[in-house]
Amino acid sequence: MNKHITKAVGVSLTTVLVLSACGGDRSSTELSLDPGAEACVAVQTAESTGVPSTQRIFSWIEDLVGLGYRRTGTVAGYAAAAYVKCQLEALGVDEVFYETATTWQWTAEEASVHVDGTPIDAFPSAHSFVTPDQPSRFATPAGGLRAELVDVGLGTPVEIAAADLEGKIAVFDLKFLLPPAGLAALTEFLWDPEASIAQPSLITGNPYITNYDTVLAEVMDAGAVGFIGVLADYFNSNQYYNEYYRRLQVTIPGYWVSPVEGAALRQRMSEQAGLTASLVMRGERREVEARSVVGILHGDSNETIMVQSHHDAAFDGAVEDGSGVAAVLAQAQYFASQPPESRARTLMFVTMDSHFTGYQGHMALVDKYILDPQSPYDIVANVTLEHIGKQGVVDADGELEIQDQHEIRGVFENVGPTLKAQIIQSVVDHDLRRLAVLNGEALCATVGIPTDASFVCINGVPTVSLIAGPNYLYDAADTLDKVDQSQLVPVTEAFIEIIEAIDDTPRALIGVTSGAGG
Repeated sequence: MNKHITKAVGVSLTTVLVLSACGGDRSSTELSLDPGAEACVAVQTAESTGVPSTQRIFSWIEDLVGLGYRRTGTVAGYAAAAYVKCQLEALGVDEVFYETATTWQWTAEEASVHVDGTPIDAFPSAHSFVTPDQPSRFATPAGGLRAELVDVGLGTPVEIAAADLEGKIAVFDLKFLLPPAGLAALTEFLWDPEASIAQPSLITGNPYITNYDTVLAEVMDAGAVGFIGVLADYFNSNQYYNEYYRRLQVTIPGYWVSPVEGAALRQRMSEQAGLTASLVMRGERREVEARSVVGILHGDSNETIMVQSHHDAAFDGAVEDGSGVAAVLAQAQYFASQPPESRARTLMFVTMDSHFTGYQGHMALVDKYILDPQSPYDIVANVTLEHIGKQGVVDADGELEIQDQHEIRGVFENVGPTLKAQIIQSVVDHDLRRLAVLNGEALCATVGIPTDASFVCINGVPTVSLIAGPNYLYDAADTLDKVDQSQLVPVTEAFIEIIEAIDDTPRALIGVTSGAGG
């Protein structure tokens, strides 16, 4: 069994339960996975007041990583929710509770690929081989699903139409489609005094937006019984854990292989016509509870500023999104230690679940707190914090190289002129280099922005969303050493200023167009 599959399903419950409630404070309170568990006790110390230190913010990330692979519906996933809830309670946030939704957990208990009887290094493609809209057990035939391999290159409609895929296994290149340079037209401001982003990574796509949907729809329609995706734009790894994008349910088994393994496979195919592979996949798709955490810090009105990230992760998830959760906790610490009368508006701190399983938790929160006219909180603005990581590049040997500089990042926003000016001022004052301020107005009005705030902004809430797309985000390589510790405090301080500016801005002036919050 693949070692990453083993870790995902074998997290120690004992380890989870003895992890302390208050991170670096190491209180004796134990975490409980019971949603109705008693609240953690608020702890007021010098360390838990005001802007947290780099060490304290990083300790939150360390604790989350220490839980194991925080996949939705797993012990580690629920422990992550319990940990965040307890942290917010310990910081003195007024009300902290869970919001839940039903989502899909996908688990491969056995997975392997043999080509002409020889095993190759392949990783199961998450959310493949499913029964549409139903829970299921899935399994290839005894001995594996054996079929001929057919190379369809980039998987364009022309290449697929020219191939005979009926009853065969498609081999194609997974391509990353959106590089930072692709957002140039949206750039309103760039803080890069040393022009350091002028390097190949500027035109290297991030692992979020790919040709996955279009290729898989075509190969399934053409009758393929399985697929092997070559991670053509990746470093030498196959540990790519793709999201479940909802638009397409993949009913055939699939695997990822590294660029090196893909090249070797294609070489064998060119030398041996009719080369066959045997795919083994056994596992389960089941309905589970997505458990998001909501913390309310009351202000003078029910007009509310929502501050969010997500606590679930495919692997260790240090950067995605341990860093984002820690950034939300840092905001909660600062604002919880300020007098209530300093806030004109209520603050809602949220860490979502179901990021990798279909975003049902995100959509449920939008339904309840933004679209429902009976919502007790009138959300007038959103701040989303994600991915405070170091630059990842592919070196000359095809390996992942982490550079000692910030990953290229952006702030998508669709706020009014005074808040745009504040964002830019805070970026400069806190020297958040290699960062572009991006106009998200058109995207929020149509397809949404490529961040965790997409469902919020597309439903009319003015949004300020920090995001970066390092190439290791969906990989087992997203470990603690990738966190950009030098930016933890500067990002915190910059977004304190941005949130305070939103709080001081009349509602009609928050958004670009209407300024309405929902």
